[in-house]
Amino acid sequence: MKRPPITDVKLNRIIKFLAIALLGLAVLFMATQFSSLWNWITSAIKSVIVPIAIAYLIALIVFPLIKILERKGIGPRWLSLSIVLIVSIAIVIAIFYFVTPFVVSEITNFFNNDFQKILDYFTTDLRDEFILGRDLYDQIYTYISETDLIANFLSTLVPSAISYVTSVALPIFTSVAIVPMLLIYYLLDYELIGDRLRSIVPQKLEKKAADLGNRLNRTVGSYLRGQLFLMGAIGVVAVIVYKLIGMQYYLVFGLIVGITNIIPYFGSILAAIPPIVYAFISGSINPFFVLAINMVLQFIEGNIFQPLIMSQQLEMHPIIIIVSILFFGSLFGTLGVIFASPMAASIRVFYQFYKENRPRPTEVLVSPGGGKT
Repeated sequence: MKRPPITDVKLNRIIKFLAIALLGLAVLFMATQFSSLWNWITSAIKSVIVPIAIAYLIALIVFPLIKILERKGIGPRWLSLSIVLIVSIAIVIAIFYFVTPFVVSEITNFFNNDFQKILDYFTTDLRDEFILGRDLYDQIYTYISETDLIANFLSTLVPSAISYVTSVALPIFTSVAIVPMLLIYYLLDYELIGDRLRSIVPQKLEKKAADLGNRLNRTVGSYLRGQLFLMGAIGVVAVIVYKLIGMQYYLVFGLIVGITNIIPYFGSILAAIPPIVYAFISGSINPFFVLAINMVLQFIEGNIFQPLIMSQQLEMHPIIIIVSILFFGSLFGTLGVIFASPMAASIRVFYQFYKENRPRPTEVLVSPGGGKT
């Protein structure tokens, strides 16, 4: 069978594809030649994007409260904004005021009473309970002692940790100083900023841009507000359950459960490690019982609190969320891990919007006589 000839349209498409591919390879090659310059540019971009993104995400949480006050007749905007900010700050201060003394007390008791027991366990008791036998434990301990493995590890770990903390602390302090001002100005001119952003796009696409912006704000905002309630709810339940089963330092362990819940899937695993390890070493409670308690907490969070609080789910496959955590975490560090889910949700909104508005192929109509119209 004779193959049909390549049309001019198809040939132009092939040429365009090859040109784009060659241009992309050229850009990648240039990027590898000037890696230091690109690192400087990306770090500068991240230093700008991170505070703006944080202010935007906080605004999505706060702005609906401002609109509620305005619908109640409390205005102008600066008045409703002031009320919301004052109430929010008062709630945060009250939580710290009432919770911090108990947390400090538990941490102090831990270092005064149990920290030395944990050190003694690793130096003495672990040898008797070592699953592979005392002889192998002695060989491993002798090897570590003779080679100064721990000392060498700490000598390289401490400087690198100090360098990492120093490199991370400055952007964090900068964001803490800049974000409140960005947030206030953004909330004061919320609609105006949206109109200015929409004016950048061509007029024929302005309506679609407004629709896309509303979808993004609605999806990400509802997720963030639901996640905050979810963290508080599961944290309170964890504190109560740990208290009921007689777990020492129940408040600290419960707070860990609530805080790490912001990280999907991995958060529950991270939260379960400290109480299980402590129960195993201290012997105050069966560690398998603590493991079962954490599995129950994860079940409650996934099957009760998630449907009740998070009314608008992300509806994304767990693999996509895990990949987004790894990807955005490598780009933005800890903040990337925390905000990976809303960023993935934003990408999902973009994709759905594109699918709904992409040009459809023109249908070929066949007339009753057999001819095409």
